[in-house]
Amino acid sequence: MQLPIDMSTFNSIKLEKEIEPMKTGKAKGWGWEYHWVQPAVTEDNKYSDLKTEAFEWCKTQFGKSGARWFEKQGKFYFRSEQDMTMFILRWS
Repeated sequence: MQLPIDMSTFNSIKLEKEIEPMKTGKAKGWGWEYHWVQPAVTEDNKYSDLKTEAFEWCKTQFGKSGARWFEKQGKFYFRSEQDMTMFILRWS
């Protein structure tokens, strides 16, 4: 025997928006290979806000933007794969 389900029970449940995984890749520039990551963005997590926080975090962790790391067009580039991994762990 199947009991009827009262659907109003589910009306108060708020579903969080899904976040796509961060995209990653490799690029060459200035004669070096870089590992890049593009932070995930949602309506609640705008890139401009994340960029400011993530940029400041990178400066604290890795020093000023330059050969070790930099940000360009929504992606953060890192010379070291370990630095990129730290970024992903912090901002995912």
